[in-house]
Amino acid sequence: MIPALAALSFALATPSTGAETATVRSDDLVLKVRVTGTVVPDEIFRLKSPIEGRVESVTASNGAWYGADQVLALLAHKELAAMIDSKGSQPQELLEERWRRVYRPTPLRCSDTCFVLKIYAKAKSWVKPHALLFEAASKLKLAARVRPEDAHRVQNGQRLTFWSLKDPKTTYQGRVSHYAGAGFTLDLSPSHSFDPGTEWNGEIAAAASKGILTVPTAALIRHGGAVYLPVRVSTGVTTAALTQITAGAAEGDEVLIIDDALLKGTQRHRQAMPRAAPAEEENPQPKRRPPSKADDKDDPYGAF
Repeated sequence: MIPALAALSFALATPSTGAETATVRSDDLVLKVRVTGTVVPDEIFRLKSPIEGRVESVTASNGAWYGADQVLALLAHKELAAMIDSKGSQPQELLEERWRRVYRPTPLRCSDTCFVLKIYAKAKSWVKPHALLFEAASKLKLAARVRPEDAHRVQNGQRLTFWSLKDPKTTYQGRVSHYAGAGFTLDLSPSHSFDPGTEWNGEIAAAASKGILTVPTAALIRHGGAVYLPVRVSTGVTTAALTQITAGAAEGDEVLIIDDALLKGTQRHRQAMPRAAPAEEENPQPKRRPPSKADDKDDPYGAF
């Protein structure tokens, strides 16, 4: 049990500027672990030309996802390319259509969903077999870093909320996976993805407790390995050394005595001293009598 900081030796009066009050209440408490990280590509591979010929067109763009059914580029066999170049007076479209029935263009695709990292192919450029045309990744991952003091709280399967530092208002959800003590990874989907190198932050819902007694963390004071909570008490008789507690603390409760220098302006509870009546003079002097008009005639200096 957290020892109560009652006021056997002092009680806080009305909070001064910079202080406020709160109540102990039953609430749900979720422990969140802050994590940071970077987006990295995973399972990187390269696409090379399967033929000798020419790149007729490039339809893919850097930094985009493509499915297995989407064409990244079209390659023409060298024979088709040579015939297209020597068309003579025939229209380009007619000649290409005629020869493509014999030499079909070769489409270049990923074998599965991929993220295009780099494009080396250039339209209308000649290529040899095995010429490098694209660099892509099968996956993009969140590579997360966990602080050493939080490592014991993180487990696989915990809910992760994350966002890009460039757009903190847009958040996404995922689950911790492949946790290794100092970090973890999370596969990104094409619909919820960041570009490689993107810096991100996130929070893990590490633990949750429902219907427990809670107080604001800022209200707690740590001293000597123990944690104390300042609470309101009712007082009775007060002397310079001790104060009677009529409510708010029980015998045996541990309390904390704070030095004046650490109170930062909070008023310390002290004995109320009654105001003394003014002391009478031992030898009062007679008051001068105001002179009358008759006296003024007889004695211009007045009489005693």
